Amino acid sequence: MSLPTPLAGKTDAIAYGYSLPVDSADALLARASARIRRAAGQPITPSTVIVQLTVAGGVVELPAPPVLEVQAVSSVGEDGTLTTVTGWWWDGEHLRFPTCLVPRAQVTYRRGWDPVPDGIVELTCSVADRLSGTPKGMESGIRQETVDDYSVTYASEAIQYAGDLLPGELAALQRELGERCVWVVSGP
Repeated sequence: MSLPTPLAGKTDAIAYGYSLPVDSADALLARASARIRRAAGQPITPSTVIVQLTVAGGVVELPAPPVLEVQAVSSVGEDGTLTTVTGWWWDGEHLRFPTCLVPRAQVTYRRGWDPVPDGIVELTCSVADRLSGTPKGMESGIRQETVDDYSVTYASEAIQYAGDLLPGELAALQRELGERCVWVVSGP
């Protein structure tokens, strides 16, 4: 399985003023990207989504914006059969049908951000920078370390967030993405 492209690169980190360790920068950015994607609960980079939705008054609102392009529209029969629909149009906010005779529609569309918004790129660099300074023991759940007369104790909250986004990072992500309106669990 190949990993998705990170949401930010080493040049982005440098541009935003972050100094990631050269030997692990790519891995840190990949880990930060995975955490951000998981917390987003929806695709960030362009992806194709297929949904079935009820048509109300000849209009459907597609979930998980932004919509880049509507690729195919079919009506869904009571028995589940699909029939291609023509004459529909996308007004930038809603999918509209020429007639209200379509009770349920299956829509294939591309959604996501292209390019990734600057705020998400910067957040990715920030999370990668934080991960670069996170002690290895803390991520594995070690609460306290002692070497000779030196001792450090991690707060249970810090351990809890070591594998995820911190509350401030999560809030920044939510500001960038807007309110989550759908959970996309898989694509075609």
